[in-house]
Amino acid sequence: MVRYQLAVAVSELEYAIRLAEYVRDSPFGEQWQLTAFTNPASLIQFLKGGYAVDLIAAQPAMLAAASPHLPAGVPVAAFVAAKGQYAQYDAELLQYQPLPELLQSLVALHGAVRSSAVRASSEGGASVIAIGSASGGVGKTALALKLANTAAKHGCRVFYLTLERWSALEVWLGAGDQFVLPEGEGMSQLLYHLKAEPDKAGAWLAQHRKRHSALKADFILPCDNEEDRYSLLPADAAAMVELLRASRQYDLILIDLQDGMGEIELSIWRESSLVLWLVTDDPSIQRKTELAFSYAERRWKEDFQSLSRRIRLVVNRRIVPAGGDEAEGRPPDMFTIKLRNGSRSIAAALPEAAEGRPSPAAVAASPLYKAAVERLFQQLVSEGGIRIANR
Repeated sequence: MVRYQLAVAVSELEYAIRLAEYVRDSPFGEQWQLTAFTNPASLIQFLKGGYAVDLIAAQPAMLAAASPHLPAGVPVAAFVAAKGQYAQYDAELLQYQPLPELLQSLVALHGAVRSSAVRASSEGGASVIAIGSASGGVGKTALALKLANTAAKHGCRVFYLTLERWSALEVWLGAGDQFVLPEGEGMSQLLYHLKAEPDKAGAWLAQHRKRHSALKADFILPCDNEEDRYSLLPADAAAMVELLRASRQYDLILIDLQDGMGEIELSIWRESSLVLWLVTDDPSIQRKTELAFSYAERRWKEDFQSLSRRIRLVVNRRIVPAGGDEAEGRPPDMFTIKLRNGSRSIAAALPEAAEGRPSPAAVAASPLYKAAVERLFQQLVSEGGIRIANR
């Protein structure tokens, strides 16, 4: 995964060490690499050397000395004791503030200044892909996690958000201390901040999001109070997606939906670039899909018809014949779902994933499944559902 380069220059060695240790041990370190300097000469030598740098934060004296060498287009923040004296820089940040808030401010500055390097959807934020199905047990989570991992390996910064009522995320990612909800963690607390303290929700997310080393994606823990998930409103779900998009920390947001079709699912469709809808060759699953879409057509009429253009049907657990067309990722034209507004051909066919041994390793265990998801990822990139630009 490509990491951004942060150059920090302060005269206090102890402060530089403390900052470096915090970055190394925090989720910030997954996306940023810190290079610290304690004198102007070393900063100038670094800048003159032409090393890659995406953000510079330094004390005013250091910036003044290095001014002739500051690279164009790179945001610069001045570390100050009080704001209002160094407006010539992109931002003035209080040097002595809690490190999570300081780093969040640096991230926000970088996100606000950079433009062409952002992998953006048409709305100017991350690409959002929802993954749904008419019934459970068809492989939504397996696909969501493998697609997240595939995108991350291509350099995307990915957030995985599960909106399932009964989430088994700890089974997929491995039980451990990170799944024991301490006070102030999880989706319940995020929803509280979005409603009661919306101005603090972004800082809360930056501090409490989790990162899985094998998955290579960020996530938050599920609700620790089941009632919070059951009482979730469509506006709440949309607000979480908008918060993630507005953070500009992610190129791709993957949303694992509750199976079925309701107001929450439709609200997420509105926020999404594409909707991957999973079916199987089981006639009962196909029938449930037809019933779900027919219900949505009657319930939401033109709204659903417009949103349905974002649907990409994906057939999971397809038996792959040796050397057949599907081994090359070409689904048969004969497979369609008949709806009132016509039939839909499938966008991709995936073989059985190794779901019997759920773990990060098992999600990626099947070479055929891995190759099929890679092809699906490339297809989504080619049609603009996932946008990749050079940093």
